Amino acid sequence: MRRRVLRVVLICIAGLVGGVLLYKVRSLFIPFGIAVLIAYLVYPLVNSLESRGVGRVPSIITVYAAGLILAGIFFTLFIPALLKETKGFGAILSTYGQTLLDVPGYMDRISLRVSLPVEVQQILYETSRRIESAIVQGLRKFMRELTDGLLGLVSLLPSFILAPFIAYYIIKDFDHLKKRFLAVLPPSSRSSTIYLLREADAIFSRFIRGHLMISLIVGFLTGAGAAVIGLRFYLLIGIFTAIADLIPIFGPTIAAFPVVGLALAESRVKGILMLAVFLIVQQLEGSVLAPRLLGERIGLHPLVVMLVLLAGGYLFGPLGLIFSVPAAGLLRVVLRVIWERVI
Repeated sequence: MRRRVLRVVLICIAGLVGGVLLYKVRSLFIPFGIAVLIAYLVYPLVNSLESRGVGRVPSIITVYAAGLILAGIFFTLFIPALLKETKGFGAILSTYGQTLLDVPGYMDRISLRVSLPVEVQQILYETSRRIESAIVQGLRKFMRELTDGLLGLVSLLPSFILAPFIAYYIIKDFDHLKKRFLAVLPPSSRSSTIYLLREADAIFSRFIRGHLMISLIVGFLTGAGAAVIGLRFYLLIGIFTAIADLIPIFGPTIAAFPVVGLALAESRVKGILMLAVFLIVQQLEGSVLAPRLLGERIGLHPLVVMLVLLAGGYLFGPLGLIFSVPAAGLLRVVLRVIWERVI
């Protein structure tokens, strides 16, 4: 029993030391991390072509060529329209901000017109000032985070350029890398490692491939609905909804509030119609898309999922909201394997 406890302690210490070292040199692993993600998304397509008699290298080149064609279409047709909408949205952003700042003044005018006790007027005045301060701080924080995010993407540009080349060699030599990796492991640990990798693939394939596909469909349908309604900035609405939908549980609500508010700013009818679009798309996602593309659930209680989302968002921001749930599912599998083998 003491030996087993000692083994657990040594494994935890080794994992902690390794995690600290990886954290110190984390910037060097960014292109490799992006490459692994690309390879993970592309490999099923390559494997599908191989099953039809196409060689590994021609399959990779075919998938890359299709990706380049789609990227060319995207940058040729989609990006100019998106930049135009972004420019127009930036032009009216100050107007919406000023409208929000007028809310405290509107509350002050109501308190002056209505005969209210002095104490109530004082409470309304203090509340309006807090609302004004919160709006100003929120707008400043939004612009600061937007600027930092854009600068961060620019700084990652070399990694995004290098990643597809690394991903090419990962996919090309995947079988060889897999054999070498398993050969390094002790024979007693190979079965557990293979089981762990299969479980991890099942979790991440459901949550990355499946959830990514669902988010793209939801964003497309929401943007199309906004275009049919006649709402401006339908491309931005579709992109924002797709990104927000990657966040489990809270994503649809995060997307609905600002989009419906934007529609209400144009007209009450458009606001009601946009809300109807969100409700229809969410019903479609819950009843049709999720059961077909996600399959089984990740094995966590909804309360645990909410706690994991809050912790992930607090520690790692938007990426934490997106990847915290599959990471928690993987951690659950790892702890179960350790418990069964060591304890």
